[in-house]
Amino acid sequence: MLINIIQHYNFAYMGELLTNRIRERMLSKILTFEVGWFEHRQNSSAALCSRLTKEAEMVRSLVGDRMGLLIQTISGVAIAWTMGLIIAWRLAVVIIAAQPIVIASLYAKRVLLKTMSTKAIKAQEESCKLAAEAVSNIRTITAFSAQNTILKMLETAQEGPRRESIRQSWVAGIGLRFAQSITILNWGVSFLWGGMLVNKGHVTARAVFETIIILVTTGKTIVDAGSMTSELAVGFSAIGSIFSILDRTTKMEPQVPQDRKAENITGRIQFRDVDFAYPTRPNAMIFQGFSIEMEAGKSTALVGQSGSGKSTIIALIERFYDPIKGMVEMDGRDLKTYNLRSLRKHMALVSQEPTLFGGTIKENIVYGASNEMDETEIVEAAKAANAHDFISGLKDGYDTLCGIKGCSYREVKSNG
Repeated sequence: MLINIIQHYNFAYMGELLTNRIRERMLSKILTFEVGWFEHRQNSSAALCSRLTKEAEMVRSLVGDRMGLLIQTISGVAIAWTMGLIIAWRLAVVIIAAQPIVIASLYAKRVLLKTMSTKAIKAQEESCKLAAEAVSNIRTITAFSAQNTILKMLETAQEGPRRESIRQSWVAGIGLRFAQSITILNWGVSFLWGGMLVNKGHVTARAVFETIIILVTTGKTIVDAGSMTSELAVGFSAIGSIFSILDRTTKMEPQVPQDRKAENITGRIQFRDVDFAYPTRPNAMIFQGFSIEMEAGKSTALVGQSGSGKSTIIALIERFYDPIKGMVEMDGRDLKTYNLRSLRKHMALVSQEPTLFGGTIKENIVYGASNEMDETEIVEAAKAANAHDFISGLKDGYDTLCGIKGCSYREVKSNG
């Protein structure tokens, strides 16, 4: 009991620490990747959240639970074989030699049961789907008095599963009983050989019972460990997926080069013969030989139909993407030569659909600010955005919680 407590506590503690470290490192690495990486379907927000949750949990299960079971099995088998050989080596050698056959039969029994269960579920899918559609469309069925038609269709759909169940009954009767008979036969042979050794005076009856009880039960322990092979495969696959993120190098390192930070930006922007297509649509060229100049301190309006590239120009200026060909310059220097994080501190964007984070209005206003902002600066920013009067009219003012994605804010707005 003491060893089990120590084992489960230590492996569980180790697994939780590992899960926490994996999630932190994955998220910190993901946040450095370029915007184009997130546009691929396999890197959507839902997929990444799933990977952060499930894959880290799979690794915890692999390293914590499964590794503990594996070590427990190896140590248990080693101790059992040693004790058996010490107590009655003549009997132990025979039982150990027969164990691979017993283990194979027990493992085959488990695989057979799992396969039968999977096939049975698959065979019932069609009839379950038909029943679900009938229930969800009960009004239509009732309106056309089609109950008998649905029942006949369900009976036809059940014919295949019925035949499959009969076939599986024969397989279960023969295969499972054969596997069970191997186990019982092993017990019988062990007691027979032990009795012969007792009769010849090589061992005592006590030693026979001790050796058989110790060694025969180890087969089930090995099978328990062997049955997790599929889980081990899933766990190793999760590890490969995690390291594919941790080992990836971003195409736009935000802190490189360190010595080229943007200090004094006036804001003169120039596009020189830019060719560009989005990473997910490499054959759909947005710009070909595109050039434009935007002078510092002046307003520039970009007018055009949807899909003409207005948002793309903003994305290239913020260096969410790099052009395939040509150059985007800021104050006469290629954007690629700037330290990206310092460059973006000189930029501000009010998008068509701004994002509100789960926090207070005050926290959303100062979000991303490089320096500490006092109350006066926050109010001035709100006034400049024509939002101060609205915010002041709320019950909690600037401390009003926006909710996740601004849900609370939209609820307040809709209620007037």
